[in-house]
Amino acid sequence: MGVSVTTRKTLWGRAHNECAFPTCLQELTFDSETSDTAAAGVRIIGEEAHIRAQRAGGPRYDAGYADVDGYDNLMLMCPTHHAMIDANNGADYSVKSLEKMKAEHERKQKRRGELQGALRAYLGDRFAAENTVQFQQAELRGPSVEAMFVDVPVGGRRDGSALADLLAHISAEAPGDTEELERSSGLLITGATQALLHPNWTGNAILVGGPGQGKSTVLQYVCQFHRARRLGEEGYSAGQSELTRAESPARFPIRIDLRRYAQWAEQPRLKSGKRQKKQRQSPQEEDRWSSLEEYVVDHIRRNIGMHKFAPEDLALLLATEPVLFALDGLDEVANLATRSRVVEEISRMRGRLRADAADLVILVATRPGAALRPLTASGAFPVLHLQRLTQGLRLQYLRQWVEVLQLSEESAEKLQSTFMDSQHVPHVSELASYPMQLAILLHLLHRRQLLPQQRTELYAEYLKTFLDREQTEDKEPLLKDQRRVVEDTHAYLGWYLQTKAEEEGSAGSITRDELRALLRAYLAGQPEEQQLADDLYSAITDRVLCLVEREDAFEFEVQSLREYFAALHLYENLTPKGIGNSRDDGLNALLERPYWANTCRFFIGMLAKGELRALIGNFFTVEKKVTPRPLVRSMAVTLLNDRVYDGLTSDEIRGVVDFVLSGPGLLLAEDGVLDAAGNPLRFGERAGRAQAIAHLKTRLEQDPDAEARQAAATSLLAHSLPTDDLAAWWWEQFTPTPLWVETAARLRVFAPLSVQQEARLHTVLSSYNEPGQWRADLLRQGGYSGHSTDAVQLVWEDLNAGCDTDPDGPSRDLNALIACASSILAGSQTVPLIASEENSQAQSPLAVRVCEAARSLRPVSTASAAVEWDQYLSVVAEAWGPGWVLGRAVARVPETIDVSLMSARAGSPALTAAARIEADYRGHRSDPDWWRDRLSSVGDGYDLMLAVIALVEQARTATIVAVAAELDAAVRRLDLKQFRAVERALQQDAASYRVQPLDLHEPLRLHRVSLSGRVLWLIWQLATESTRERIPTYLEKELADVFLAGPTDGRPVVAAARTSRKVKLDCFRHARPSLPGGGWADPTQLATITIGLAKEVLETPGAWPMELVQIAIDRLNAQAASRVTPLSDVASANHWFGSP
Repeated sequence: MGVSVTTRKTLWGRAHNECAFPTCLQELTFDSETSDTAAAGVRIIGEEAHIRAQRAGGPRYDAGYADVDGYDNLMLMCPTHHAMIDANNGADYSVKSLEKMKAEHERKQKRRGELQGALRAYLGDRFAAENTVQFQQAELRGPSVEAMFVDVPVGGRRDGSALADLLAHISAEAPGDTEELERSSGLLITGATQALLHPNWTGNAILVGGPGQGKSTVLQYVCQFHRARRLGEEGYSAGQSELTRAESPARFPIRIDLRRYAQWAEQPRLKSGKRQKKQRQSPQEEDRWSSLEEYVVDHIRRNIGMHKFAPEDLALLLATEPVLFALDGLDEVANLATRSRVVEEISRMRGRLRADAADLVILVATRPGAALRPLTASGAFPVLHLQRLTQGLRLQYLRQWVEVLQLSEESAEKLQSTFMDSQHVPHVSELASYPMQLAILLHLLHRRQLLPQQRTELYAEYLKTFLDREQTEDKEPLLKDQRRVVEDTHAYLGWYLQTKAEEEGSAGSITRDELRALLRAYLAGQPEEQQLADDLYSAITDRVLCLVEREDAFEFEVQSLREYFAALHLYENLTPKGIGNSRDDGLNALLERPYWANTCRFFIGMLAKGELRALIGNFFTVEKKVTPRPLVRSMAVTLLNDRVYDGLTSDEIRGVVDFVLSGPGLLLAEDGVLDAAGNPLRFGERAGRAQAIAHLKTRLEQDPDAEARQAAATSLLAHSLPTDDLAAWWWEQFTPTPLWVETAARLRVFAPLSVQQEARLHTVLSSYNEPGQWRADLLRQGGYSGHSTDAVQLVWEDLNAGCDTDPDGPSRDLNALIACASSILAGSQTVPLIASEENSQAQSPLAVRVCEAARSLRPVSTASAAVEWDQYLSVVAEAWGPGWVLGRAVARVPETIDVSLMSARAGSPALTAAARIEADYRGHRSDPDWWRDRLSSVGDGYDLMLAVIALVEQARTATIVAVAAELDAAVRRLDLKQFRAVERALQQDAASYRVQPLDLHEPLRLHRVSLSGRVLWLIWQLATESTRERIPTYLEKELADVFLAGPTDGRPVVAAARTSRKVKLDCFRHARPSLPGGGWADPTQLATITIGLAKEVLETPGAWPMELVQIAIDRLNAQAASRVTPLSDVASANHWFGSP
């Protein structure tokens, strides 16, 4: 009979053009330039799926159901989910489940339609409320966010994650002037909105940026972008083409101020706290904390006028729309315990919503230093670090600033010329690094042709200019007679609101009634105090001066202004000398309180030169109190970047740099702990760079610790300029030792080389046989670009001993050798391009011979005949002789070919020997005694490595169980680089499906075999799924053993060891080389770090992975925050502001 017109209209109408499958947001019709349908320009992909099949044998066919083409038996679906519900003849989806799915979809779509009024009202309200820039005082009154927006660079780690792949794709697709940022940070760099608004963006992220760096503006712009698209407003294109915009989802953005959420969420506990003395609360009452979802519902309700919005409406919105939660100001939650609870709530919210939300993205913005472990460790919230503005972005910002101010062409050209001429000056370049500071700098350049020397001066001069304008233009009469009082009052308000935020967890704002009472109390004792207080109240509430009114309360426009005024209040009230109330006392108190870090920066910027010289004493005093937390070291780095030390001598700056890098500071610096952007620390020109080079050279000459030397070499190379001539300096230090040559490689001093240097290099490498590194890696890392016979011979020997490295060095000869070996080891069916005749430029005889052999190879496979394998292996044997390359090539010979006959007919002694031993491996699969003898008699080189691989790939399960002790002893004989080579070989073989999966499930279940951690990890590479289910129980206890063996990447090891038990942290001691940063340290899987261990980690960071270093910092910071006295209490107890 077919589907009737009425039925079809009803079906499509009630489905609202969307697939009925839960969480699927696929639209079923869309505009198209070409179409096969009658309605030209519209493409229809929706399918009318039958719940019960039309014909016998179809999915869920019901012979007794007659109206198969009726409305009740149809549901609208996309092709993907239509095929899914009908797969396996419909066995996975019953009639009842599909009817429920359809009914739920149509119910949601009906309510969704009813909700549109409320949702559009919310979008319109927020679009209007958030359409102007937050910081308007620098003559930027009223411009839209878009008018002043530049796409601040963000950086992500090169950790192989999906985010790293996306950033690399964006960078390659639309490169910017980010080369210097990438070089100095080591991160992948793109524009923030380039990434966050890219059509392929999925998942969550944390935006980390310093004060005024633009993180809140990025969130503001991203939300406005989505609102504009949903409302049909012009603008906010983010530089995207219409096609790109059409491909990316228009999300429903919800921007939340986490300060206000924290204040709101604590209200139930604060109110119930009054009853705690009378009645003990239950754990449930005590833990009452309002969820983020509850606050979101309340937030939307307050911004939709007369519309209604219920909790179930939020659930519907999340289930049917792509949604963005933009969570701003995490760092402004002052109380660390409260902030940790907010972080935990974000993590929990994601857990609650992830199953039912159709397409949810959560972005969190914060300053550096926030304890983010519950978010970052799971890998669900990768971190994007905001970077400095590039030269191109600074110029773009200047032009937009000029356009918004409508400057004349002459004024604009003059401003641009002055700005560009000043860019080479280090302190100007630093001040122009961030949007807020750049706005102030341009304001000062335009108004007063003034270039401040450092950050505090920038703010001070700006506020002077602002108040001058207000006074001279007669906008605020009070300034004429009472300017000092106005300035002092702002400073006091900054202090008051900052302390209030610290003590009470408030949003740093004050109501009108509170403001009036506060002014009267503050001005008590002044002449005509009542009138003055009322005049000031009127000035602030009517003209607001440096404050703004938001949500019926007054606050400083941006947090940095509040912190500046708080610092000013402290500076002007603390005495030069005193007991408990001197500037030294105030400074020490600020230094040990992370929440006051930005205030501390401003305070130090106000000190005189003599006080700055003595600042190092404050550092050491507070360092004794807070050690081993790197709190003071981080502040010292920040102050150098703020240019507060400009004008001091080189030796005085050297003292600060030595303080920062001394002891564990060097490794903490390379871990990104001391840098605000989370990058390895790099001192700026005239801000510690030259002094850092001197310090690092001394460390390389004197520090015996291997990890410290490695960090020093890496940092020294990054800090050096061509004029520093590192190569000449290090060659002057030449000694024929492993330490010298390893450092030389890290400093990249192997090119160009003199004849004498080439000879010295050969001498030291000839005797080099360290467990952790191949000589080929050293040459490649050191930038060796030559083609000497000696160097080529060394690399050839390493490759034949098991080295597996990348052909990406500057030497064509070495690259050719490495590429040819890698091709054979990987079983590649093509000759490597680098060895092809038209591209090969190898000059050494050995490299030429190997390349010629590679070109003569004919690809072989499991289907090739024995004669083809004979020819292939004969060429390999001729080029490489006996060793790892030939042994691995012979191991690839298919089981269908008799290797023993190959041994008999081989014309090469090397091939005869390799084929004979391979035949022995295959012929003794079930002979434990033979394997015991083989493992005990074989040498320590490549023969041992090949024997271990053969045992786990060739031997029967019973044989492996029988010789487990001997296998463990053999694997323990492998050094670090050999273990990595065996690990890589097993991974390659498993990926090629050349060997059978290894099944040890039953022996492990019955405890019939005992294996060390390193052997378990090697077996994991080939193990069956059932075996992999058993291994974690044993591997979790043996993690320390695996890390001592030296796996290539320890992160998969940690994942493989995951069980219901929490991993003890001691097993990560000495695991730093194997565990780079990258979200492996999930707090739900790791035991809680003790205070004692946290201190040990920070005292000896070279022994621990950088993720644990951060965990230790967070743990000690949390402990300190629970004990620290609020600063206002310290001020009161020590009479900072006069007698009580």
